[in-house]
Amino acid sequence: MKYNLSTIIAKLECLVDLHIHLDGSVSVNSARELAEIEKISLPESDKELSEMLMVSEDCRDLNEYLEKFSLPVSLMQSRESLRTASYNLCRELKAQGLMYAEIRFAPQKHCEKGLVQREVITSVLEGISESGFDALLILCCMRDGADNSAENLETVRLTSEFRDKGVCACDLAGAEALFPNDRYLYVFEEAAKLGVRFTVHSGEALGPESVVTAAENGAGRIGHGVRAAESEEATELLRLRNIPLEICPTSNVNTCVFSDVSEIPLRYFMDRGICVTINTDNMSVSSTSLRNEYIKAAAAFNLDVSELKKLLKNSVTASFTDDKKKEELSEKIEKNFAGCLETERTDVSVI
Repeated sequence: MKYNLSTIIAKLECLVDLHIHLDGSVSVNSARELAEIEKISLPESDKELSEMLMVSEDCRDLNEYLEKFSLPVSLMQSRESLRTASYNLCRELKAQGLMYAEIRFAPQKHCEKGLVQREVITSVLEGISESGFDALLILCCMRDGADNSAENLETVRLTSEFRDKGVCACDLAGAEALFPNDRYLYVFEEAAKLGVRFTVHSGEALGPESVVTAAENGAGRIGHGVRAAESEEATELLRLRNIPLEICPTSNVNTCVFSDVSEIPLRYFMDRGICVTINTDNMSVSSTSLRNEYIKAAAAFNLDVSELKKLLKNSVTASFTDDKKKEELSEKIEKNFAGCLETERTDVSVI
């Protein structure tokens, strides 16, 4: 039987997002609530506000894309606004059919009004807890023109401190082309010393050499990683070390890595045994949802039912949660996916 994957995806309630930024996923409604807390004036028009949060169609590169983070970051500079932002995002994710997410953000970016990183983290964790949604945090170290090594090392150490208390890993994010991985080896070294798991934004604005640096220095996952396909060495390294990729289709088009989703080497990686996952990156900046990303991928790569299910389960396998939780999530996928297939069969037979 030939299934309509878009119809099945539309019904799924077992989605998992492993690469979603808190500040890049502030909805219009949430932004208004946060602005009231922070006493920041916003346009009355929802359309105008949405355009302030969303990247334009003529975005030139990752650096321009990252400029869209300024407004949402300014809206999250107090304990109340941080707690509210994470609460709102989690409730929105649950309503969109997600059952689990690993939400990332950079604590050091939310200390402009006197908070310290520990306070920032606890505030975001409180919002997640109050939401009732199943999510863990990834704390981002930042590539920055200024010397922020002290802040980055503090982020890694706090990742260790909050391990098993709602934080699952750390990350290195920011303008990859301007500030390549080899300038931040101290982050990887500190993470290894403390036994902290980490993912790294690599192979997006820079080529496969960026992925190799991250992989050789202990990355447990790679954020994006799509340009690893330009090198057999990088691809083979990912396969041999079983390092999953966090692929974010719409984002990669927004940042001009590719001109169309169909150009992303998703099937290339799948055919070579690389664990690939589908994610949003930034729901507001890229004006997308995880369901939308799966629908785009299914159409662009002509996925079949088994491949769709494999991608869903890859996100559980690649997650930084514990084995018990992975088993629970995997069982939910099996049950929900089977139910969606049965509904599709019934709908077709009625027609």
